[in-house]
Amino acid sequence: MPRLPAALATTAALLASLAAAQPPAGEPAELKLASPAESKAEFDRAVSPFLARHCAACHNPKKAEGDLDLTTLDPDMKGSTSGARWAMVVEKLAGGEMPPKGRPEPPAADAAAVARWAHAEAKRAGRPFTRRAAYSNGNAVPHAALFDPKNVPPFDGGPRVRRLSPEIYAAFTGELAKGKSGIGQPFSPEGKSTFKDMGAPKVDEPVTVQLLQNALAIVEAQTNHKVEGDTVKGVGQIPKEFLALFDPKAPPTDAQIEAAVAHQFHTILKRPPTAEEKARFVAFAEKNIADAGQVVGARYALAAVLMLPEAVFRMEVGGGKQDAKGRVRLAPREIAFALSYGLTDKRPDAELLKAAATGELDTDAGVARQARRLLDDPKADKPRVLRFFREYFGYDAATEVFKDNKDFPEHDARVLVEDTDRLVLWVLEKDKDVLRELLTTNTSFVAYKTAADTKKKRAEALAKFEREKAANPEKFKDKKPPQVGRSVYEAYGLKDFPDAQPVELPADQRAGILTQPSWLVANSTSFDNHAIHRGKWVRERLLGNVVPDLPITVDAQLPDAPDKTLRERMNVTKEKFCWQCHQLMNDVGYPFEQYDHLGRFRTAEKVLDPEATAKNKDPKGKPLGPVLRGAPLDSSGLIAHVGDPALEGPVAGAVEFVKKLAASERVEQVFVRHAFRYWLGRNESPGDAASLQAARKAYRDGGGSMKALIAALVSSESFLYRVPTAK
Repeated sequence: MPRLPAALATTAALLASLAAAQPPAGEPAELKLASPAESKAEFDRAVSPFLARHCAACHNPKKAEGDLDLTTLDPDMKGSTSGARWAMVVEKLAGGEMPPKGRPEPPAADAAAVARWAHAEAKRAGRPFTRRAAYSNGNAVPHAALFDPKNVPPFDGGPRVRRLSPEIYAAFTGELAKGKSGIGQPFSPEGKSTFKDMGAPKVDEPVTVQLLQNALAIVEAQTNHKVEGDTVKGVGQIPKEFLALFDPKAPPTDAQIEAAVAHQFHTILKRPPTAEEKARFVAFAEKNIADAGQVVGARYALAAVLMLPEAVFRMEVGGGKQDAKGRVRLAPREIAFALSYGLTDKRPDAELLKAAATGELDTDAGVARQARRLLDDPKADKPRVLRFFREYFGYDAATEVFKDNKDFPEHDARVLVEDTDRLVLWVLEKDKDVLRELLTTNTSFVAYKTAADTKKKRAEALAKFEREKAANPEKFKDKKPPQVGRSVYEAYGLKDFPDAQPVELPADQRAGILTQPSWLVANSTSFDNHAIHRGKWVRERLLGNVVPDLPITVDAQLPDAPDKTLRERMNVTKEKFCWQCHQLMNDVGYPFEQYDHLGRFRTAEKVLDPEATAKNKDPKGKPLGPVLRGAPLDSSGLIAHVGDPALEGPVAGAVEFVKKLAASERVEQVFVRHAFRYWLGRNESPGDAASLQAARKAYRDGGGSMKALIAALVSSESFLYRVPTAK
């Protein structure tokens, strides 16, 4: 790579400084301790004074709140049991839980020094703490505070700057680079919130380097040319404004540079440069050309447009005037980009930009019309709608769960996910009672993309098997005919692939996505169900409660007892310390025990039979392997701790359970809350109550229409306005 012109290096540095990476809370910069003496010295210097000043008043031999005496807690974690206690101290400090409210807050640097020592000492002792990312959950806002029409707080949403999602960036650069290789993905999902595109505008040095490399690769594709004699010719469709920069006979004039800059601004930002930007970029290009030559300098100047914050971030700060309520409306261009990114992953189309320029986006009704236009257009690519349901239900995680190919050779999680994708799209096509349908329908697609091809392959394999068996009967007498694709249709409880799609599954066995094999596999382990994960999902995504994060000191493992049912092994979670959280998850996860870890309906649970296994030997006494028995299946559950008498109570199994959930107003409201998070890219606050209530009304008035819900969200106060003083 040619040397970086000074002016562009400054641009890159400024971009990085917009959101320089900071260590996440609770994860301080690493400290290395080589010996007990070094650890003790650091403890005496940074930790002991901190404890005496901020903690010892409550955690001493006489008081010992929480059964914790910090004055006698052993700082040497090697060979002692103090590590778990120190881990808890770090967790409480990082979470702001200690010191308690009403006590002076310690300086952040002092608290960080305590955490830094604790992590280093734990590592020196060979017992490093397990660091768990805090989960940001909007459910922390009380449900009643959002859906009580008699108590609607004023809107409080502040200005926002969001970095582009990986999908938006990929669509953006793919359009510009036209298939050129070398375009890397600088962004990754946040991973600490309900949905992936809820991250802060974090652009650190590695991201900046990738952005710069991408910008140069894109500009190289945009300006690909060759020189024949004294004439410059474009390779492909190169704009004439760019070709003028590379004339070997003379350096470009100010007017030619202005034209090229203007073209690049229109291409990248969908707007002309301001007079100040035009002057700055002309001077910038001239300096680069003088520093690095005509070709390299001009390309770096054009690449700088791709490095502007406006090309990397979603600028949603509010460009209008402040109204009587203290709100500032997003500028029409901000709305156009926010709306397009919210639905399509792409930059605004010509009609949306025209709506911004002509004042249509100045009204909420105009924004809603443009949203419906995009949603109703069958030719418009709207991947974000399906992606919402993928991320909300999380069924696509089935592809991440390992299943042993020896035991389940035909298991294909990718096919199961595709089937549920198709089911979601099928429900969305009707756009009627969307949530209820997705939670209760027994209609399903079964390998709808691959069934015909798989049946053909199976017929060919079977024909080959019969030919070989006829030719060598003795060799094939104990072999079974091939069963290509068997586990896919068996996952749905079928004896073969259906002849027509979609197919109706037994209504007493299947009801909606939570009984689809993809969702059940996504919430399983390699060889077993995961009732806790399933219960946590229901508690948070449908009931709208908060399940506390797993404490840093807990290594959550169920007993390894293959002769016990999962419910029996989960009895350990009823211990007092565990039950505080597990009472929220277990009883709403048990109904899905109606299915095994591959999503197959069952009436009994297979467990180890110790006596039969002990007797299972060949004549020479060699063990022949485990023998399983069918244990009685208990799929009853309980809905409790919700605060909704109409919803709470016992349920007999998965189908009854999900139908009861689907009929609940609260569940519908919680669904709207999650849709809000996805399309707003943030968790809700009390000030969003009016927007949430209006969105839910639009959904109900529209007969459970997802289009109506989305249009209401993207034309809401929360989407279109900002309060400058909000924090």
